[in-house]
Amino acid sequence: MTSEISKTVGRFSVIGPEKRENDLLMSIRPMFTRKITHWFARRSFQNRIFLLILFTSTIVMLAMSWYLTSITEERLHYQVGQRALIQAMQISAMPELVEAVEKHDLARIKALIDPMRSFSDATYITVGDAKGQRLYHVNPDEIGKYMEGGDSDDALYNAKSYVSVRKGSLGSSLRGKSPIQDSTGKVLGIVSVGYTIEQLENWLSLQIGSLMIPMAIMLLLLLYCARRFSLHIKKQMLNMEPQQLSQLLIQQSVLFESVFEGLIAIDSHYKITAINQTARRLLNLSQPETILIGKSISSVISQETFFYDAPQENKKDEIVTFNQIKVIASRMAVTLNSEPQGWVISFRSKDDINTLSLQLSQVQQYADNLRAVQHEHRNLISTIAGLLFLKRYDNALDLIQQQSESHQKVLDFIARNFKVNHLAGLLIGKYYRAKELGLELVFDPSCYVDTLPSSLSHNEWISIVGNLLDNAYNATLRQPAGSKQIECLINSEGGEVIIEIADQGCGIDEPMRDRIFERGVTSSDSGDHGIGLWLVRSYVEQAGGNIVVDDNIPFGAIFTLYIPLTRDEHHG
Repeated sequence: MTSEISKTVGRFSVIGPEKRENDLLMSIRPMFTRKITHWFARRSFQNRIFLLILFTSTIVMLAMSWYLTSITEERLHYQVGQRALIQAMQISAMPELVEAVEKHDLARIKALIDPMRSFSDATYITVGDAKGQRLYHVNPDEIGKYMEGGDSDDALYNAKSYVSVRKGSLGSSLRGKSPIQDSTGKVLGIVSVGYTIEQLENWLSLQIGSLMIPMAIMLLLLLYCARRFSLHIKKQMLNMEPQQLSQLLIQQSVLFESVFEGLIAIDSHYKITAINQTARRLLNLSQPETILIGKSISSVISQETFFYDAPQENKKDEIVTFNQIKVIASRMAVTLNSEPQGWVISFRSKDDINTLSLQLSQVQQYADNLRAVQHEHRNLISTIAGLLFLKRYDNALDLIQQQSESHQKVLDFIARNFKVNHLAGLLIGKYYRAKELGLELVFDPSCYVDTLPSSLSHNEWISIVGNLLDNAYNATLRQPAGSKQIECLINSEGGEVIIEIADQGCGIDEPMRDRIFERGVTSSDSGDHGIGLWLVRSYVEQAGGNIVVDDNIPFGAIFTLYIPLTRDEHHG
């Protein structure tokens, strides 16, 4: 029992330290791996790419170097072995050598082999007799001794020629052995031609060295390419780290879905690349985003002109129809390195808060018109009250009749020639507004409107006429040299609606005419301008019409609008 315990204790005393050492190594290895991983993770993405390519390239280059070295070494050994064997066979077949070996004529053998050894690159040439005793050796002290290595038997007893690697008197060598035979085939001796391993290693080093130079150049080229590639990747990622790019993508995705405007991104081939939920809701699209992505924009939205017209230009706040829904849309081009990548289309319902605010301004215009009428009537009533107080009844009656006839004439003309009540009410209000401003609104006798195209709503028609008249009033007031008369012609006969407003104002410069209908552009110095004519152009284009701006004589400008009664007639 005691002996068993002692054996057990002894066994544990031997195994214990080794086990602790293995446990220590097992604990250190994960720690080292974690440190390397942590250090690598702290590097920038560009440096990580560079280090990864560097590590991979180094491993590949080392593997290639090992493979080339192995192939070169194997080929060198084969070629040198064949060279040694051929020399041994040629020397052993010399008749003079056969005769000299048979007679053990050492002087004759030396005379024959010395010249050959001087011309051969072999380390040594050895000649032995049938017992393996040296008859010739590069070291004269070795003559008479038995050949070393134990690899001569096949040549001496089996008359074979072969290559072997053995350790001899000059160290390990690669040698070719061939038997010396007489005319009857009897083995008289042996020839051994050898190359020391040291000599082979020197030759191998020279060949490997010649390979290392291009390998080193290739490694440097790989390092340069790795650096350039990492810089290219960094540039393609907008100089951001992957986590930054991921965070930005998530933020943009949330922002893309959270805005109250419809957003659609299309590529340079007009394929949808992104569409948010607001756009799908406004356009009544039931398909999910994954199905819509990749489809042509024309197959999803039935308004092709807005997307394809003047692709190099940006569009802002244009009133268009998407899938029979009127929206206010903008288009912004996306470029990368001056190359077009696509467009981003943003749009909102025409009835959103921005449009409602514009309609509110139109209501404000109505209020201004009513104030003008109230102001004029208040002045008239005050004058009549004064005449009555002075008991000048005839003068008061004449004033009432004069005002009644003048106003009634205009009211009758408007009521007779404008059958659309909303338009008639607007013109009456604008007439009184002109009076209040000290201007005169004159209607052309050919005015006549019995119907208006359904392509525009009543509010849109009122906005067109009202904004044109307001601009004419403002322009006329800014031109003291001109008359205070504004001419108005509106006619819906002849298949189209013609609206012509002529003022005697300051006019519009030629460079400004190309931009006067852009949003925010105005020729006025006062604030809250630059929207009216933009609305006019948007509505006219929506109805398929066009606008012509001419100079008036001697001052002012003439705005002429042509709007077809039906879109078919216009397109025809």
